[in-house]
This record gives sequence, structure tokens and C-alpha cells, in this order.
Amino acid sequence: MKYKKDGNGSAETSVKSYKVLRIGDAGFEGHSNKQFAHGRFVVNTRGIGLMSPRFSSIRPVSMLNPLFTKKLFYLESIFRPILNQSTKLGTMMNELVPEDFFKQVILIPGIEEQNKIGNLFLDIDKFITLHQCKLEN
Repeated sequence: MKYKKDGNGSAETSVKSYKVLRIGDAGFEGHSNKQFAHGRFVVNTRGIGLMSPRFSSIRPVSMLNPLFTKKLFYLESIFRPILNQSTKLGTMMNELVPEDFFKQVILIPGIEEQNKIGNLFLDIDKFITLHQCKLEN
């Protein structure tokens, strides 16, 4: 892997240990706030990226629609009880405990329905962005 030495200020040796996130992978961001009491997952829908090994990430073992899971993982009403059971307070933020997280059950629809829901959310996001641009102009 090649990268610019000035990059983000990380030492050359540490960049080699960074995690590669593919589309559909989710990184756990453990900062709590009013909206996310225990932190939250952020699903990668953009492309291959790098993430510090300091953070936890998960990768689906079966076919999931990233546009669907991106919205699903953002729902605090679903994920608050799950993360309440599977995070611990770290030195600066909450940390995911994978062994506890993978004991949790999340019911999701089949891939066909995920695709329809994911595309609907994508269309709604595009529609909102279009109208926000119109309002700004």
C-alpha cells in the first residue's frame, strides 16, 4: 500500500496497522452524546477506506444492503439496548465488546426488502438535498 508521508500525521509504522473498511463494513464510534447514549455504528457506503485500529469494526457475514444497514444502525431506538449490553466505558469513550455484541439479536428483513428500503432512503436523501439546494438559491 502506498500513501503520502505527510498524510494525516500518523507515523508510517502505525498506518500499516490500520483496518481496511470495505463497502458494507461498519465502524464503531464510541463518543456518547444526547442522541447516541453509547456511541454508534457508521456504515461505509462510499468505498474502500482506512480506519485506526483503535476503533472496532464489524463486517457482515451474509448479504446485507449497506444503504439499509446505514439507516438501521443509526436508529437509537433499536441500538440503545443492544449497545447498553455490549459496550464498556473506556478511558475517553465507550468501547465495543465484540463478544457481547455478537450475542445480541437484530431482526432484519430479507435482502430483497432491504434493497427496496435502502433505495427508498437513497431517493429520499437525494430529494431532500435537491430541495435544500433550491432553497439556498
